[in-house]
Amino acid sequence: MEWKDWQHTSFKLKDCLPSYSGIYIVADKDDHVWYVGQAKDIQSRWQGNSHHRYSQLKRSNKKYHYTIYHYPFPIEQLDEKERYYINTLKPELNNSKVKQYLPKVPTLEEEIKRILKVLNKPNSLYPTIRSLILGQYQDQDNITHILCLINPNDYDILQNSATKKHGGLVRNAWSGLYRHSNRIIVWIDTPIYTMSGYQFEFYSGLEVINYLEKHSDKRSYYLQNGSILDVDVLMIKDLKILTLSNLVIEEKLKDKLPLLENTMNTNHQQESQNQSQELMTPSLPKKMTRWLVHIEEVEVEICKDENNKYYVRHNLFWYMINERKNPDPIHNNIINNLQRWVNNELPTIWWVGYRFKFEELEFEDGLITEAVLLPLKMFEDFINYHYHKIAQTYSSKPPTSFDRSYNIYQLGKWLKNNSLEQFKK
Repeated sequence: MEWKDWQHTSFKLKDCLPSYSGIYIVADKDDHVWYVGQAKDIQSRWQGNSHHRYSQLKRSNKKYHYTIYHYPFPIEQLDEKERYYINTLKPELNNSKVKQYLPKVPTLEEEIKRILKVLNKPNSLYPTIRSLILGQYQDQDNITHILCLINPNDYDILQNSATKKHGGLVRNAWSGLYRHSNRIIVWIDTPIYTMSGYQFEFYSGLEVINYLEKHSDKRSYYLQNGSILDVDVLMIKDLKILTLSNLVIEEKLKDKLPLLENTMNTNHQQESQNQSQELMTPSLPKKMTRWLVHIEEVEVEICKDENNKYYVRHNLFWYMINERKNPDPIHNNIINNLQRWVNNELPTIWWVGYRFKFEELEFEDGLITEAVLLPLKMFEDFINYHYHKIAQTYSSKPPTSFDRSYNIYQLGKWLKNNSLEQFKK
């Protein structure tokens, strides 16, 4: 008996199935059979959400357009007929487990990263600037406060996060909401998202955003690309923008500005003190220890100073980028190139203001040399940045050992799930 000649009902109209006993077959628009079953009352079997495959089939019905074929058989024949059609048609789902799709509950870091990505994705209303990172400061409890300027239309994004049905952990990370008894939820205070070591504060920045959206010359002067938790963001690099054209900002935000300015001033003062100290201190070689590690055929030298800070010499990075072991400080413009990479290609919030310099180093084996020291994490960020560029170029086939980018690709691939931190001594 050809099942395609049976009576049939579309999956969406399953409530119209007959109530007799029989065999039913679920097939898609291409007549591919997905499930075979039996029922003493086919209509009751498919009533509501009672069928154990209903949720699974419903999720894919839009793609496959299922039809339920059915034919009456006496109850005493159902087992025999079901075995026959299963053995003959070999349906896709009969011998598979019923999938349970549980909503994924994001971690606190995953959720804030998702929000930052959305807030930095241009749309029709804000094609250039949708949100801005105003700055950061650290409080006495070592919590890093990151201040974000957003437009009023995007408060819904924060509200949706704060009311996630399956995200109790995420909901509790938010403060600033007022929940009415009739389930109407509004922001009555600054939206704040708190996670380990961080507090993200969201302020209305409509006038600042609109001003920079309209003045391209101001954008290039006052804005820079940056990164927070590995998410690309737009950052304000000079708070003077807030005094232009009497731009309106929230009063609570004005109270935070001195904290941001103090952080910037402290960084500048520390840099000046370091420079003064260097002038007053006799120029003695910096004592260092070093060791080699081999990662995916790549040799990496790790250095440690007397303060237990870890570095990689610029020579290694330069060799991996340009295949030159001893770049000339003047001819190759080492300092300016490193600074350019940080400012233009690696503008993470962590390295803004880092000052590169040549230092005389003395290693435990007696070697005295001069080099620019790259903090271990900065070296990783450099490699990760270039790895992603290489991975895009070699999307169909990875580079081979004959390619200049092979070492960076190998090391970058390893760094996706690892860190050089594990080789600290």
